[in-house]
Amino acid sequence: MIYLNFIIHHAGGILTNTQVSWRTIAHDTNSILDVYRKYVLPMVALPLICKFIGFSLVGYTLPYTNSIIRIPLEQGLKDGLATYVLVLVFFYIFALINKKAIEKHNLTISLNRSFKLVAFSSTPVCLAGILFLFPGFSQLVIFGAAYAIYLFYQGIVEIVDESGNKAITIIVAAIGVVLLFWISLELLLNEFVRSFPA
Repeated sequence: MIYLNFIIHHAGGILTNTQVSWRTIAHDTNSILDVYRKYVLPMVALPLICKFIGFSLVGYTLPYTNSIIRIPLEQGLKDGLATYVLVLVFFYIFALINKKAIEKHNLTISLNRSFKLVAFSSTPVCLAGILFLFPGFSQLVIFGAAYAIYLFYQGIVEIVDESGNKAITIIVAAIGVVLLFWISLELLLNEFVRSFPA
């Protein structure tokens, strides 16, 4: 079941009325499981489905050639499913790490609110993933990531009530954790999921 109204309400709010949305999210009664079911599961699936369509069905053209490259369907499916599962697990791990990082600065946040901070700040990245339908524009997803960092910062300001140097330090640590995850994910996929011609 897709909670479309929930997704539209929260995605639209966090993108267009960020500060008010963070205050509302911080005090709502949704559990971590609720946020997973209603928001994270479909939002994380969106860019992966688009990537499968764009890179396995549509394909992309190599520079200076007319050759169209498509990732084999089986490999695209395995890559997408493995990524989906690992990203879902990472959301929870990231929330735990983020909670510890915030508490290390003598600030207070519950695991529930830390998870919401991670989940809803990922909104622009997930939506920007629609660009994977058009492989030539897929690199523009980086702008979604940049906006996600801004949302994460605003979440710290509104939920943790911290906007100074501590917030900047938390942001830098969070970026480091995400980068480490994506590098590790690529290495794992290359080693165990993807196949390359000899």
